[in-house]
Amino acid sequence: MLKKKSFRLQTLPASIAAAIFCSSLLLAGCSGDDGDDGVDGVDGQDGVDGVDGITNFIPLGLKRLATAPLGAEFTGMYLNSDNTLFLNVQHPSSSNTTADAAGKVFDKGTVGVIVGQDFSALPENFGALDLPVTTADKEVVMTAVGSYQVLTQQGDALDDGNAMGDIIALDGTTLIKSSNDPDFNGVISDGDTGFYVYSNWEDRPGSMSRIHVSGLTDAGYGTIVQEGMIDFSSVGGTWVNCFGTVSPWNTPHSAEELYFDDTSDWFNPDYEYFSNPQSLATYLGYPTDGSGDWPNPYRYGYIVEIGNAADAAVANVTVNKLETMGRFSHENSVVMPDQRTVFLSDDGTDVVFFKFVADAAADMTAGTLYAAQITQASGVNDPAEAALGIEWIELGSMGEADIEAAIASFDGSFADGNYITDEQVCDWAESKTGTDLSCDEDATVDANPFSDDRVAYLESRKAAVALGATGEFRKMEGVNINYNLASTWWNGGAADGEQAYMYMAMSSFDRGMSDEEGAIQLKGDNGKCGVVYRMKLMRNAQGEVDVATMVPAIVGGPYYADRSVNECNINNISNPDNLLILDDGRVLIGEDTGNHENNVVWVFDDPAI
Repeated sequence: MLKKKSFRLQTLPASIAAAIFCSSLLLAGCSGDDGDDGVDGVDGQDGVDGVDGITNFIPLGLKRLATAPLGAEFTGMYLNSDNTLFLNVQHPSSSNTTADAAGKVFDKGTVGVIVGQDFSALPENFGALDLPVTTADKEVVMTAVGSYQVLTQQGDALDDGNAMGDIIALDGTTLIKSSNDPDFNGVISDGDTGFYVYSNWEDRPGSMSRIHVSGLTDAGYGTIVQEGMIDFSSVGGTWVNCFGTVSPWNTPHSAEELYFDDTSDWFNPDYEYFSNPQSLATYLGYPTDGSGDWPNPYRYGYIVEIGNAADAAVANVTVNKLETMGRFSHENSVVMPDQRTVFLSDDGTDVVFFKFVADAAADMTAGTLYAAQITQASGVNDPAEAALGIEWIELGSMGEADIEAAIASFDGSFADGNYITDEQVCDWAESKTGTDLSCDEDATVDANPFSDDRVAYLESRKAAVALGATGEFRKMEGVNINYNLASTWWNGGAADGEQAYMYMAMSSFDRGMSDEEGAIQLKGDNGKCGVVYRMKLMRNAQGEVDVATMVPAIVGGPYYADRSVNECNINNISNPDNLLILDDGRVLIGEDTGNHENNVVWVFDDPAI
């Protein structure tokens, strides 16, 4: 939105005005004799340190829209076509006892929606929500506008015979666990007046539920059908289904957040997270002690495309893993208006920013994977100033069928321990560059140990770094656009309007981003509070959507290490996670933080645009 800014001249203090007047007289006199040199003055004493500044300053354009119950983060922000805002409550404290106005207690994972407010016309001057102070306010969802309607909660009975949040084994009957962690929502029209709500359950193994809602009034949806859990047996199950987006062709894209930096740990019983592949062994019906078959690590860590509303029965929903977009700790993917370019965020420590470009529009089965090489603005380490330039390094080009064939070659038992070694990654990178690299000890350019570019797709992060991409990002979270506004820009709209921007949340910018090494060297005093970057969309020489710069839009903090709670300033963002861009360009920032007692959804009206 365009804003008019006004300025006014301020009256100068009398002492300053007098000094300027005297200075002008001195400058005017130029014909007199030079005076004698003055005597050196005595050094003055150091002044007393000032008191700490106030901490209730709110950054320009930032307003508190909602607060989460104690123990919870907000997930699954989704702006529906009926202008409601879907919003989940993940892992709230089981000690919460306060009921909201509808009688709902937030002591378990909750899928819900803010109703009674048209979010396509959210007023600029809405009254920002105050920080909750009383226990009663801290234990429920508080909203600045509308009201929060609970649609379903962990444990609710489902029409398919399961309970909401159930993680069911591949056999279709064995209950592995009940999840408390709803995440991404993808809301798809049923072709009439209702909607299918697909919700991730972020666990190990992962899962997804589907409910159907209809009959919207200001009080909420009048009809809620608790359909059931999605069957992922056709793809061998999923892993930590995190954030996501809905594609332009109306299919939810769910992200598998694979935490294993080193695939060798998948076969290491002493690894601290070894229970995670064991849970997949339970899902698949394999022995968990490693005495038999073992989950293939290369079957997990992808974007998963979910069938659309044409799959009328929840039991028949189709699923497909988009291996062409690479294997890493996916937070989410966002498809651009050219319907070929996809930007992908990687969650964790020392991670990489990825881009995929499909060979054909709306067909993600073949294309080229890229990784970002970063250059930081010269001489600037203030995270509020330091722009990051982006150049894209090509990793490889393969089709889905060929990647899946490569994955199958790593099937086997725990004793087999089949995976791509670091030496093989290095050899592949040397064959790509024709250069002897420092990642191995020999002084030769080694040949590709494989007949294809499988390394780029199965060990994407290591492959990217080996080829020179920057693997220093920390806790890279949601990356998103407003698709309608971006499409307007792409199809001839204003190239400098708010619609021409993508945003990315970085939950933290400590460790690799502030360790004074490598391409990214930020001052990390407030690194534990995070930053949101803005990226201007552009058309590159190949006629694709692209980005060339990451610019800090808002930085969290200050960080107060001596506090027992609210270590990050309560009137600023902390550990930004989910992002959503409204139709007017304003950005919703959802927190995943332990540094605020109550997590917040903020409305950010970016003053730079």
